[in-house]
Amino acid sequence: MTSNANPILVGIIAGLAAAILMAASAYAPFASLFLLTAALTSIFTAGLGFGLVSCLVAIATASIANAALYMSPESLFFTAIPLLPAAAMGYLANLARPAAEIGGPDAAMAWFPLSDILLVGAILTAVATVGTLSFHPGMERVYAVVIDAAAQMMAEIDPQAPVDPQMKTQMMGILKAVWPMVQSAQFLIALFAGFYFAIRILTVTSRSMRPREDIPANLRMNRLAIVVLLAGLALVFVGGAMTIVGASFAGAVAGGFLLSGYAIIHNSLRGKSWALPGLILTYLLSLFIWPIAFLIIVIGGLANPRRAMALTQNQPDQNPPTNPL
Repeated sequence: MTSNANPILVGIIAGLAAAILMAASAYAPFASLFLLTAALTSIFTAGLGFGLVSCLVAIATASIANAALYMSPESLFFTAIPLLPAAAMGYLANLARPAAEIGGPDAAMAWFPLSDILLVGAILTAVATVGTLSFHPGMERVYAVVIDAAAQMMAEIDPQAPVDPQMKTQMMGILKAVWPMVQSAQFLIALFAGFYFAIRILTVTSRSMRPREDIPANLRMNRLAIVVLLAGLALVFVGGAMTIVGASFAGAVAGGFLLSGYAIIHNSLRGKSWALPGLILTYLLSLFIWPIAFLIIVIGGLANPRRAMALTQNQPDQNPPTNPL
C-alpha cells in the first residue's frame, strides 16, 4: 500500500476480501470465529489506514457481494449490520486533539481513549446482535433444533426422566437469554481482535493513523459500561423481546470486561520470570473450566474500569490527523 493509495479502491478490495472470508465461514463452522476476525481485520485495515469513507465502501462492497453470492437481498442487511460497528470504532480511533486542551503536554496529541472505543463497540455490537437475531427468518428453527438435541441428550442420560413440553418451554426461555449473550460477547471479542490485528498490520506498513498502544496497560472498560451491564441484566428478567435486548447488551459489555480482565493479567505478569508459564496456565484454565474462569476474569475487569489516552509527540511540520474521512 503506497502513501497515495486510492481510499475507494482500497475499500473495494477490503470489502471483497471480507465477503470471501464471511462466505467461507458458512462452509467451515468450526473456524467461523477466526474467519470473522479476519474479515473484520480487513474492514478495520481500510478504516484505520485510509479513513471512514474507505471503511464504508468496504462494508458496502462486502454486503453487495454477499447479497449477489447468495442471491438474497436479506444477505445485504445481515452482512452490513455486523460490520458497521467496525466503521464507528475505526472512525473514533482516528480522532485526536492537542493534549494541551485536556491539561497534557503542549507538543503532544491525545487520541480518543481505547476504553471509550471499546464501549461504543460493545453497544453497537449489542444493537447488531438484536437486529440479526430478531429479523433472521431461521432463528426459531435454530432454537428448536438446539432444544431437541438437548432433550435427546437428557433422555439418553436418564431414560426415566422424559422431557415434557413444559420443560422444553422453560429450556427455550433460557436458551433465548443465553444465546444472544454468548453471540454478542463472541462478536465483540472478534471485533476487538480485528481492530488489534489491523493496527499491527498498519503499523508495520507505516499506514496507521493511530499509534500502536500498550494494550495490556491501556485496555480497560469505561465506568459507564457497568451501568450498561446492569441495565442489560435487568432487561433479561423483564421477559419477551426485552430478554434478547438485555442479553445482547449484557453479553457485549461482559465481553469487553473479559478482554479488560485478560489485559490486566498480561500487565500484572509483565517482567516476571514466570510470565509465559503463568499466561499459558491462565489460558488453559480458561479453556477447561471456562464458565468459572471467565466469570473470575470478568470480575477482574469490573474491578478496574478507567480511561487511558494515548499520547504522541506532535511534529511541528505536520498537521494533526484529527477527524480523518
